[in-house]
Amino acid sequence: MNRPIDSRSELEEDPVVRLLLTGQATTVDEAEEMYLDASMPEVLRLVGSNLSDDALSNHPLFVLLRSHGSRGWEDSIL
Repeated sequence: MNRPIDSRSELEEDPVVRLLLTGQATTVDEAEEMYLDASMPEVLRLVGSNLSDDALSNHPLFVLLRSHGSRGWEDSIL
């Protein structure tokens, strides 16, 4: 599923890396959270699209969402 990055410009185009390089985020986790928060309209658009369940589950946004989960939030309300 993960593929190697072909060039430096491809790496710099990654939105999470861009948040780190510009100093908007100081950690990868923070950058991923910021990216996911900003991407919610796109997530909703994708959910409402005609993409198959397989295509949705393999989309980079959904892979990242699953990797973050909500466990920290769930644990914080106990």
